[in-house]
This record gives sequence, C-alpha cells and structure tokens, in this order.
Amino acid sequence: MSTRLRGFVSWRPVLRLARRDARRHLARTVLASLLIALPIAALVAFAGLTGSGTPTRDQALASIPDGVQAVVTATTVPRDSPPFAQLPEGPPGPWVDEPDVRPASKEEISARLAPGAALLEYWTSPELIVSTELGLDPGEQTTAGAGADQLDTIDLGALSTAQLVEAEADALPFLAPDVAEGRLPAAPTELLVSRPLAERLDLAPGDTLGLLAAPDSGLRSTAGNTMAAMQNSERGYLVVGIADSASEQAWSVSGWLSALVAENPDGIQRHWLVVGEDPVTWDQTRQLNELQAFAVSRHVLTHYPAADELYPVPVDVGAYVEQAIGIIATAVIGVLLVFFLVTPAFAVSAEQSRRALGLAAAAGAAPRDLRRTILAQGIVLGTAGGILGAALGFAASLGIAAWLESLTSSTESMGQQYSVASTLAYYPWWVLPVGVLIALMLGTLAALPPARTAARLSPVDALRDRRPTRARRGRLWRLIAACGGPALLIAAVALGAAAFRIPLGEAPADPGLPVTSAPPSGVGALGLLVFLALVLAAAGMVLTVRGIIAWLGRRGKRARPALRLALRDAADHPSRTVPAALGVLFAVMASSYFVVSAASLISNDRDQGGTLQWDGTFMVSPQVAVNDDFDRLLATAAIDEASERFPQVTGSESISEIGRTSSLQLTTLLPEGGECPPGQAVHTASAIHPGAPLRCVDQNSGAAYNPSFRFGGLAAYSNTMLFSGDALRATRLPAVEHAADVLDAGGVVVNNAALINSEGLVRVAVDSENLVEAADADRIVELPGAFLQGVGAPFLIAPDTAQHLGVDAVHYLGEIATVSEPLSQGELLGLSGSDRFGSLARVTIPDARGPLSPSSDPLTSAVMWAPILLFILVAVAATAVSVLLSATQGRRDAATMHAVGAGRSLLVRLGLARAAVILAVGLPTGLAAGIGLGAYQVAWNRRLEASGAWLSTVPVWGVQAGIALSVIIVGLAAALLLARPPRRFERRGLD
Repeated sequence: MSTRLRGFVSWRPVLRLARRDARRHLARTVLASLLIALPIAALVAFAGLTGSGTPTRDQALASIPDGVQAVVTATTVPRDSPPFAQLPEGPPGPWVDEPDVRPASKEEISARLAPGAALLEYWTSPELIVSTELGLDPGEQTTAGAGADQLDTIDLGALSTAQLVEAEADALPFLAPDVAEGRLPAAPTELLVSRPLAERLDLAPGDTLGLLAAPDSGLRSTAGNTMAAMQNSERGYLVVGIADSASEQAWSVSGWLSALVAENPDGIQRHWLVVGEDPVTWDQTRQLNELQAFAVSRHVLTHYPAADELYPVPVDVGAYVEQAIGIIATAVIGVLLVFFLVTPAFAVSAEQSRRALGLAAAAGAAPRDLRRTILAQGIVLGTAGGILGAALGFAASLGIAAWLESLTSSTESMGQQYSVASTLAYYPWWVLPVGVLIALMLGTLAALPPARTAARLSPVDALRDRRPTRARRGRLWRLIAACGGPALLIAAVALGAAAFRIPLGEAPADPGLPVTSAPPSGVGALGLLVFLALVLAAAGMVLTVRGIIAWLGRRGKRARPALRLALRDAADHPSRTVPAALGVLFAVMASSYFVVSAASLISNDRDQGGTLQWDGTFMVSPQVAVNDDFDRLLATAAIDEASERFPQVTGSESISEIGRTSSLQLTTLLPEGGECPPGQAVHTASAIHPGAPLRCVDQNSGAAYNPSFRFGGLAAYSNTMLFSGDALRATRLPAVEHAADVLDAGGVVVNNAALINSEGLVRVAVDSENLVEAADADRIVELPGAFLQGVGAPFLIAPDTAQHLGVDAVHYLGEIATVSEPLSQGELLGLSGSDRFGSLARVTIPDARGPLSPSSDPLTSAVMWAPILLFILVAVAATAVSVLLSATQGRRDAATMHAVGAGRSLLVRLGLARAAVILAVGLPTGLAAGIGLGAYQVAWNRRLEASGAWLSTVPVWGVQAGIALSVIIVGLAAALLLARPPRRFERRGLD
C-alpha cells in the first residue's frame, strides 16, 4: 500500500468519528457553524459594499459614447504652465481656467492625433430658463433680454430650467439619448427634449419652446465664461422629439450657443468627439496635455498604461500615514473578530468530545488519531461556516444595496452607485472564496490547541469527565500569570505612544517615476509599531480575561448559590467560558470602534465651518438668477406654497449679498498684529473656540479653517451676506439673539472666532475689489463683532450698515422662512420636491444634528450607518451564539444536579448566572477596547492633520449604551433558552 493511500485510509475512521460526533451534538454543530459564519458574513458584506461601486475606469468608459474613440477637452489653462497632468480616466481634480486665455484650436488638437481621426465639436450651456410662453418663433433670437422682463407675467408652472447640449450635425447622434417620440433635430431651429422636461411643460413634438440665458452672475465653473457669452440672450426652437433621459435637458444642432462662443472665445473650454478607425493612444494623450487639453480614450482605458508611464502623483505624507493606520486598524479588527469568534466553536467541540475521545483512547486510538479527530472537526466546521458566512454576507450586501437604493432616485449618482444592479455588476466575487478560505484556515488554526490537548488526553481523566491534573505551580508562576495580561497591555500602550515619536520624512520625488511607487520614509517602522501595539493589546486582553475569570472564581465564595456555582464553574472550565467571553469582547469592540470612528469623522467635518444648523427652517433661492424682481417673486411664491402645507410657516425674511456691480466690496481681516504668515491660515481650533490663542497652519493643511457657503445656490457671488437682525433670528440658532442684536447695532457676525480681537471688534476692509492683502485696502474700519457657528456663511452684515460703508449695489439671494415652531426633518425633506416650481427653485434645509448623521440627505446618513449597523448586528448575534454554545456544555451538569435534587428555578438562575459572567467580563472590556482603539486612531489623525483638525473624539455614549443593552438582553435571552430545564432529563443521552 502506498504512503498516500495509507494516509487516506488512516483518516477514514477519524472522519467517521468526527461526523458521528457532529451529528450527535447537532445543536453544538449548528451553533459553531453559525458562530464561524457571522464574522465571515460581516467581512464579506463589508467588502462587497465598499468594493461593488462602479470602478473609476468603467465610469470613464461609460462617459465615451458608443462609436467614439475619445472625448477631448481643451482647457484655458495658460500655455506657459506645466502640461496638464491627467490620469487615463481624465483630469485628476478641479483646475482653474483663466478668463482671458483661449483654448487650443481644432487644428492644434488634430495635429496630435492620427491622420484619419475626425473631430466633432459640441458645446454645453449653463442652466437656462425654458418656457413655451416666451413668444419666440423657431429660430428667432434676441440679445436684449426682453424675455427676462416678461417672466414676471408668466405663470411659474409654465417655467423650468434645463441644460442645452449643442453639437455638430454628425456629432449629435452620438450625444443624444434614445428618442422615444419624434426624431433627432436636423437643423439649428429644432430641439430634442428629455421626458422629465416634456412632462414638466406638457410638451409634444411640434410645440414651440423658448430658451433664455440669464444675466452673468460672475461665478465661474467648468463651463468657464460660457454664461458671460450667453447672458441676456434667448432663442426659440421647434420641439421635434422626446428622449428617454432622467434629467431635464435639451439637444440641438449647433447654431445658437456655438455662435455666441465663437464671438467670445476667451476663457471657454472646447470639446470634441474623436471618431475614426485609429485609436487615441497614451502617447497622443500626453501630447495633447502639452496643449493644456486632456482626452478620455477608449483605447487607453482598455490598454491601461504601465505605472512608469503615468505622470508623477504628489503624495501627502500625512494622508498616506493616516490611510495606512486606518488600514492596519481595520485589518487587525477583522482578523481578531474572525479568529476569536471561530475559537469558541472548537473549544466547545473539544470540551464536549473529551469523553468520546477518552473512549477511543481506551479502545486503542493513537494520540495522532485523537488529534486528527479535532482537526477534522475544525476543517468541516470551518468550511461549513465559511460557506454559510459567504452566502449570508452576499445576501447582506444585496439587502443593504436595495435599502440604499430605496432612499434615493435613480437620477442621483450615489443612487446609481448603491443599487442592486450596480452591486451585481461590479461585485468583488473574489471575496466569496477568500471568505471561505479564511474560515477554513482560521478554523484549522483555532482547532490546533484543542487538538494538541486531545492528543495528550489521559483515558482515565477523559472517562471520568474531568480536566487533566496539573502540577501545582509556585507563587511566582501564579504572579506572572496574573500580571501577564496587564503587562502586555502596558507594553502595547508604550509601543503605541512610541509610534508618535517616529519622524516622518518626505515622499520620494523622482520625476521619472510615480511618487506612489515608494512610501514616505518612516512609514514602514511606524506601521510595524502600530501593528505590534495592536497585537500585544489583543494578547493582553486575552490573558486579562483569563485572569479575571480565575480571580472571580476564587472571590465568589460568598455569593448567592447560583452565582457562586456559575463563578466556580467558569474558573474550573475556562475552555467553555473564556472563548465565549472573548467572542463577546471582540465582537463588541468592532462595533464600538466603528461608532467612535464614524462619529468623530462627522464631528471633524462639522468643525470645518461648512455646517448649516438652522433650527427647523429653510431657505428658497432661484436655481437660475434672472433679476431681483423675478427671483423674489419665485422665492416668495415657494414660501407661500410651503405655508399652505405647513401652518408653522408664518412668513419669510429676505437675504441678499453685495452685488457684482457694486463700487465697493467688504472683506474681513484678522486682528492687527495677529495675522498668519503668508501661505498659512487659521487653525480650526482657533477659529471655532472664542478666546483661543491664534494658531496658524499651512493653508493646504486639512486643519486649516476654510468655511464655505451653504445656501444661495449658484447665485451667490460675494463673500459678504446681507442679513437683517430678523433674518438672522429666523434661523433659530442657539445664541442667535446676541448676534442679531450686534447686526441691528451696526456690527458684523462671523463664523471665525479668530477675526474678533480682544476688544470684541472685527476689522473690515473696504475696497473697490476683492482683497488679497490688507495693505491694498482703500480703508479699514473696526466694527463690533459676534461669533456664530452654523449660519452657513462666513461673514454677515446688515444692509443698512453695508450701505453706510459705501456699498451701492445689492443682489437678492432668496427668502428664509420664519416659523412659529421648528419643522421636523421629514417635513423639511419633503419641501425640496415642489411639483409646482420644478427645478426653478432651490430649497436649502439644515443639516441633521445627530452625532452619526452627516447631513440631511437620507442616503448619506444611511451610507454612514450601514457598516455600523452591520457590526452591531454581528456583535449581538455573536453574543447570543457564544452564550448558547457555552450553555450547551452545562446541559449534562444540569441533568446531574437535577438528579440529586436541584429544583428547576435554581437551574434557570444558574444558566442565567453563567451567561452573566460571560457578559460581565466580555462586554465592558469590549466597549473599552473599541473606544480606546477609536480614540487612538483619532489621535493619529489629529497629529497628522491630513483630513482635518480632528479636535474631538466622540464616543456617542447613547449608542454605546444601546450596544451594551442589546448585547445584555440578547445574551440573557439566549441563555434562558437552554437554561430552562426540559420536561424530562436524559441522563446519559448527552454522552
């Protein structure tokens, strides 16, 4: 017989014995498989949700129309700047187009491409006003803005907004969506409209539609100067088709927009579709970059360039380290979660198999056979649990994706990313076999210690069902065993603190290679220290839990009978109690850690100054600013409609800004003598804490205070908002009364506390243009100042005060509603979808205030909550299964106790007391570990200041208490299931 065959034959009785044991202890087998499946399901679901979004490369490919080789965009970045360093997917981020620079011409672009390539140009407009009542015939075009003056007389229900796409006749079939009714435009006087726009204005093929470009607001986006080229222009079209498209859009052959751009080409990008047989290669793309143009090429995306062919990518050392620490922490948590939920399954299996193994040993089984029996159970349970976990994780991914999809419409990009179809299309299928393999490997690894114990099992001890006797250890050994856990925890803290002292060098800057090809110096040593600290902390917690259970067993002599028996049982049978407590510990730790991390992230974002914390009110502003009279009519009409739906809305207050045509602009300045050096900005801590010492950081640092506007939409131009005291009171912000009184008294309100000097004054520069340096100001005045967070704008001043300073042009922004009592979050969300005004009006509502609610958008909040809920459910389920699995080992003891006279109530109390011991040891330790690990990561983020200042560590005690309460209730309820004595005990059936 060959060696291989002999080895197979020797495994057959072992597998048979393992199978019979698993069948006989079916409850244990099912619970053990489920316990293994839970962490695998969590990891698979987490990886599926985070990895199933549409890849950037596929998104870029989807942006290239069918039949097109590439889409080329020529920017107006100055030619003497470095070449436009693009990624194969497109531009790496926002760029600044110069208003007086012309983009590369068609001839220059064509010269860099293959000789047979054809360039088909298209143009995209800003948002336009559209209506059937502008009185324009098809092809009729005016430039005096006469249509804007008559908008006041048109029913608002007959108006909407849309974006126009114009293209050369040969390019339009590539850009237009499928036509549902009618046909494609064939002339510049014809128009194809989307179905939402047609339904909004009740359009059909053959109707006449007018498009109006509003006056230029002065704002610039990726459309460059297009608004300036189109302003106060209007044109009539004949609707010839309706297209299946989710957004309000229109398509036409070039004629109106293209002509206006040709007359005013400065500062406006140009776009082409490249068609032909020859592809656009990466070499050609880099040649286009020298013209400050970029190309999204089908060939480049499907034949991705090698790393050394890409442009060098600058690396932020702080961001690199922050990401590395986050990955290490998440990976360690994942491994600990899986391992310490797998371990109890095999510990219980070995405990319950002791008598059967003793019988096998007495019948002549060799130690090798006993070891193989436990290993066989590990292999079978690991595989079964892994398969079950992968299936549950996949189902959870689809379920959460369906939940996220239900929270948003299909027109939103996040809704398209989080959908069942997107999840299935881009699901990382590799995670399923990897999950099974992880369970198998860790199952086998977790089975090794009990397998080794089984191989050394004494048949006499096994048949008597008692643990092997050990030599009595000395006091020194007991002292070392008792102090081992705390010592490892202290060492982990020391290593974690030492990691903060490692200097971090700069990233390599070899111009010939991508910077990402090598990490910054010092990161390797830092990562190793952090990893070792986390591993030592885990080992310390394991030893500490063992020590606590042993200590409780010795100190429980005076407790009540049920608790005393439970404590003594826990100390005498650590193999059934310690693994269950550790399972609870690490499951709770994972959920607690994610709560701290998510809440601290949200707090960090709110500290940056861009939050809108109005209390139960809202603002209405025009989507496209036409003129002050029409904009005010639109906003007040929307407020009136809201008051009909919600009686709490009692009126509104107007909000304005300094107009673009004003001869003077106002800018706030830091106190004299307290300015930051050039290239630096105020640190967030100094900006949000009144009276804090001034601290300055690099202006590109994540900790730099950079407040943004949160209302006014695309209409806002100035840095200065004009609020009356009553308008500010309408926000219902905390401490708003003092700030409103300051406005009424001729002062200003700022959301940067560093702007207010020790005397309570704010320096305001008055100048004919927006300032860069204080020395350039025409004059500087000091006005009383008040600090107010959450208003949504960095600088507020009363209209009368601004006029007194010389401001002579004001631009209307919108209306903020006054309410008798705050509207609920649900009511505010319902206001944003007014059917009457469609896309004309923009409704701004405050952000959600919860510590785990990043914004008022339900989808954004759900995306934040999804992983937290996932791991909370795993913690609760793991607790239940761990307690149940541990309780199965007490069934035989209960039969014996009942046989000698123990009552049913005592057995119930005993079962609950056993579960309470597990929870009392694992739960608080898990919460402390999760909060501590979250605080450690926040401390690193605070030091690195790559993604923000991270001023606060937010444990969210309410959620932590909810986790604890859920774990306690479910754990005790699970114990009660097996603690209840059966109607009839079977004394030997469990053997």
